[in-house]
Amino acid sequence: MKVQFTLQIKILGFIFFLILLVVGVLTATFAFNETKEDVKQAEELALQTAQTLSFMPAVQDVFREQNNNKQNLNLIINKMTNQVDASRIFIENRKKNLIAGRESIYQFQDTYKALVFGSFYVTHVGKGENEVLRGIAPIILDYGDYTKVEGAVVVEFQMIKIRDRITSEVNEMVITSGVVLLIGIIGSAVLARNIRKDTLGLEPYEIALLFRERNAILQSVKEGIIAIDHYSRVTMMNKSAQQILDISSREEAQKISEMITSDHILKLMDSKRDVINEEVQYEDRTIIVNTQPVLEDGERVGTVATFRDKTEMKKMVDAFSEVNQYSEDLRAQAHEFTNKLYVILGLIQLGKKEEAIQLIQEETKSQEQHTELIFNNIQDEKIQAILLGKLAKASEKKLNFHIEEESSVSPLSEKFQLAPLIIILGNILDNAFDAAADSEEKRVSFFATDFGKDVLFEVTDSGKGIPKGMEEAIFQKGMSLKGEKRGYGLANVKEEVELLGGSIELTSTEDEGTVFSVFLPK
Repeated sequence: MKVQFTLQIKILGFIFFLILLVVGVLTATFAFNETKEDVKQAEELALQTAQTLSFMPAVQDVFREQNNNKQNLNLIINKMTNQVDASRIFIENRKKNLIAGRESIYQFQDTYKALVFGSFYVTHVGKGENEVLRGIAPIILDYGDYTKVEGAVVVEFQMIKIRDRITSEVNEMVITSGVVLLIGIIGSAVLARNIRKDTLGLEPYEIALLFRERNAILQSVKEGIIAIDHYSRVTMMNKSAQQILDISSREEAQKISEMITSDHILKLMDSKRDVINEEVQYEDRTIIVNTQPVLEDGERVGTVATFRDKTEMKKMVDAFSEVNQYSEDLRAQAHEFTNKLYVILGLIQLGKKEEAIQLIQEETKSQEQHTELIFNNIQDEKIQAILLGKLAKASEKKLNFHIEEESSVSPLSEKFQLAPLIIILGNILDNAFDAAADSEEKRVSFFATDFGKDVLFEVTDSGKGIPKGMEEAIFQKGMSLKGEKRGYGLANVKEEVELLGGSIELTSTEDEGTVFSVFLPK
């Protein structure tokens, strides 16, 4: 299992490593440069001091007059030793005899070039703690006709003291770096806390997981979703939106106006108000649009819009209506047969077998008549199923539902799907049943034929009829003569008939009944 580190640990670890790396590199660079610089300065100081002493008259007079008064010379050497903080300074003659100063363990080394060639130079002798840096200068006397090297001045600096001074400076830098490291750790902790506050306490891997889940959810939703920013640039779009709006491809930071050609949709997405279930005609389809502006301090900083294809919604409604219609018809059929079975059972228990047999024969004869008529004259299975269900429903409501013997329908083409037929025939027959239920005759007749270029369905009821002037109004949504929250059945019938390229007519006589005629082109 992969170990997940918190944001604070990641930031602390990164800053600690980064500062430690920087401090280490800077310290090493500083130590190297400081060592090089301090050694160079010590070499220059040793050589300059040696040169200065070699040209001093007091030093040259000792060799010129060859006197043995070295007390004054030793005072000068001691004073110069203290001024330059040298380990020792001494003077020797051509025979390498000590003239002034303190003896050194390397007293007679490396002075050959100065005594023989009169060279000014710097040397390093010894190793480890005994290593010394030496500045050597010849003492040259001018005798008028010639010059002569009479001795040499040697200025020594102990390397261990130079290194100690460098180590002290490096330690100071390390302490300063430690303080910087501590400040960096505290700062990174505060930064990590502020970042977690901005991310609602979520760790980066949790945010990444939420982002992946969000994308998966958005792409799995069948409803089209588009999000745009303040500049109308698309920030998110799922596959359903591309399919519904017929968008083939999109580029990064592309404007919505470059993808959608509908000014109406663009206006809705640019609005500061919510838009709920607004129907928009886009190209060859009807789309339901919902928009929700994203506001910050009262200003729109973006918009989220959803799109639903009304065709898909209609298919869902049709499927639901189909299932509901089947369920209702089966319930009615089951209820009717249950009642008749209870009657037969009662007659048998009372010993009236002849009456029970007569009831069974009558019911069988009635069912055989309807079945024979339906299956012989109406050969389309979809219409057969609808009529059988309505026969049971009419029987339950004690209505006389009559199928005309002249009816004749051959199997219909694939153009006529079951769902539209259920909506058309189911709603017309249900309205006829409701109208006939309030009449004395309680009669509904059904006639169907596919003779000619059209399929004709005709439903006649014995109801009170439709008031004059209401013939067109009853096909409008929400318009009903039965009360509130009704008036969608005939509106749906008209819509389905028109989608199939047909027409619907009605003839109504007050107190006599109504005839609905549906013409559907083959």
